[in-house]
Amino acid sequence: MFMEALKKFVITLVTVLIFMSAVEMIAPSKMKKYIKFVLGLILITIILNPILQFVEGGEKNFTDVINNYEQVFSKDRDTANFDSINTLSRSNKDDERKKAFVANFNKNCDNILKNNFKDMNFKSEVDCDVDFSKVTINVKKLRIGVSSNKINKIKKIVISKGADENNEGKNAEYIEIADFASNELNIPKEKIEVYGLEE
Repeated sequence: MFMEALKKFVITLVTVLIFMSAVEMIAPSKMKKYIKFVLGLILITIILNPILQFVEGGEKNFTDVINNYEQVFSKDRDTANFDSINTLSRSNKDDERKKAFVANFNKNCDNILKNNFKDMNFKSEVDCDVDFSKVTINVKKLRIGVSSNKINKIKKIVISKGADENNEGKNAEYIEIADFASNELNIPKEKIEVYGLEE
């Protein structure tokens, strides 16, 4: 192998030297400095190429030996820990999928309510169990926070007079929101809680 590589190197070197001599004879005298410089660079790369290949080949052999050694010992370790790692990764994936599902559900619920009640802002929080293998969802509780977009006039504060009227108006709005959410999302009204967000 070494003799074959040496033979290729000598043939390449002789070919390049003949090429360089021919180019120097043909080139005009004004360009000879530049041509000698370029041809010198080509000669240097041809001389350095076998050295770099040798170094690179040794590095590759060294890394191959390390990889083989690592594979032999990692097979035994992986077979022992595969079951526990597999169950942990599966539960982690399910948790991440559930978090993403809940966030998406809350966002969609907010958008549905915002489209129907344009003068209000909403913040939904769903508490649910999701089974991705059976594609089922069990909603335990849906909490919908409501705040008004309207700019309200400053109201005169009167203690214990008219407080019930304000609460009754808000309660009617909250009941309407709960009814709409129940019909749109197919969730029983008992599981929907509507509350006012602090403005």
